[in-house]
Amino acid sequence: MAALRIALAAAVVALALAAPVAAQQQRDAERRLQEVRRELRDVATERRRLEGRRGSAARALRAADERVAAASDALRRTESELADGELALAELAARRGELQQRLAAQRSELAQLLRAAHAIGDHAALKLLLAQDRVGEANRALAYHRYLQRQRARRIRDLATELSELDAVEREIAERREALDQARERQRRQLAELERERGQRAGTVAELEQRHADRRDRENALGR
Repeated sequence: MAALRIALAAAVVALALAAPVAAQQQRDAERRLQEVRRELRDVATERRRLEGRRGSAARALRAADERVAAASDALRRTESELADGELALAELAARRGELQQRLAAQRSELAQLLRAAHAIGDHAALKLLLAQDRVGEANRALAYHRYLQRQRARRIRDLATELSELDAVEREIAERREALDQARERQRRQLAELERERGQRAGTVAELEQRHADRRDRENALGR
């Protein structure tokens, strides 16, 4: 009986000693559970916040893409207009060369006619004295030369007018080209700035995507 009482007493003592340890373990488990739940709530809240930021960043990136595309189209149109202007100037330069050659030829012919008419005029009186029957022929030749002179002079005036009009067109195209050159430089700078901004927004989207994925993985791990 004494041995039994001793065994019972030992058991009671053991239970008394084990009870605080079990209680502490229970409290520790509950505390860890609360910490996990709190972290899970925090992670879920952060994930939802990142979803909102990610959506806003993605919309901003799409808008940046549209601005870059619009700026690229505008730059291409400007460069196309510049190419057309260069072609037009080249065609006008060729036309100018042709007109200048024709003008030089007309002036040369007019100079020859003037010299011939002068020669006929100088010899008209002598011909009148030497051969009365040739006076009419000389007068007709002189009249014909004067007619040719008027024709050449009129043609020269027409060519000069055409060259003057050509000058005006060339000036207009040159002024337009200068304006387009300036516009192209502005558009290039604008496009470079938009592409830089677009790159920054793409980086922001990538960063938010990664952070969101990390929070989702952590949330899944805590929920197991």
